Amino acid sequence: MQQPFSSLFAHLLNTQSATPLLGFWLIHGDEPLTTQWLIDACRPFWQKHQQVIKRIELSSHQSWHEVIFELDSLSLFGDASAIIVTGNHKPKADSNTLSTLERIAKDTPHHLIWCLPKQDKKSLASHAIRLFDQYGLVIDGNIRDERMRRELLQIQAKHFGITLNDHAWELLLSHTQNNLLAAHQNLWRLSLSYPHDTINETKLTTCLIDGATFSIFDLSDAILAGNTTKALQILTHLKTADIAPSIILWNLNKDARLLMQIQTGKQPHQLGIWRNKITLYTNASRRTSLADNQRWQSIIFNIDKTIKGIKDGDVWHLLQQLVLSMCLGHSFMG
Repeated sequence: MQQPFSSLFAHLLNTQSATPLLGFWLIHGDEPLTTQWLIDACRPFWQKHQQVIKRIELSSHQSWHEVIFELDSLSLFGDASAIIVTGNHKPKADSNTLSTLERIAKDTPHHLIWCLPKQDKKSLASHAIRLFDQYGLVIDGNIRDERMRRELLQIQAKHFGITLNDHAWELLLSHTQNNLLAAHQNLWRLSLSYPHDTINETKLTTCLIDGATFSIFDLSDAILAGNTTKALQILTHLKTADIAPSIILWNLNKDARLLMQIQTGKQPHQLGIWRNKITLYTNASRRTSLADNQRWQSIIFNIDKTIKGIKDGDVWHLLQQLVLSMCLGHSFMG
């Protein structure tokens, strides 16, 4: 049976370990962390039911004989086991290995997880993987887009006992790019700093930034006020404090989008702007124009490509250009 990783993972985390996990499972994917998360989610079940945990690394096709030996010998002694198999060596289709595995898979008291890298359609159609599909689970552990990454991280956040609002999620995903481990580590830190709390972008930033005198929100206030000198001073401080450019860009991009919405007729209170910030945003929207905003979007696009390594350039120089342009509006010709 085919199963997406996210739904199975959520089920394991939210289910009591009253029933043991049995049968043949196969997980394949391009993100090693999902495999580890699956094993971690299974571990409470194994421990609850005293299943002996063994790991076997496949060094060749013949290594499957070791797997079969473990399954058969443990069955003789009546011990349930959890066997974690790693390696891309599949049992040969013309050997009796597959038939023996099929015999065991039909009625096994054990739980076997075979961990594989991402498999293409041809590999998924092989005899060995079809055996897992027929008698157990084939788990798709691939992360194909940002939506899937956020879905998995939301499951982890719930498991940690915290909730992130939309702005906080946007900042976290932007800051960590495609690094699932970095995002997961930040969620863990948040759960320690703000247990059982709702996380906004301010709280998230305290975990992303350590020891900065000025924050990205101070930079935002200076820009909205049109205070060029102070804005550049804060940007220099953030650079010295090793604040990631991605965090700064996220906040400036958010402000640019909010100003564009106000300039096109939206009311600030409809956009979720805090009451004490409405005057700042309103004045900034009057001081600048939609044409200015289009110029900002071009600079933002270039900075984003530079951060991701798609385009060469000095990220901090581009950020300085953006800060100047947002402070000065149409009078800035950089």
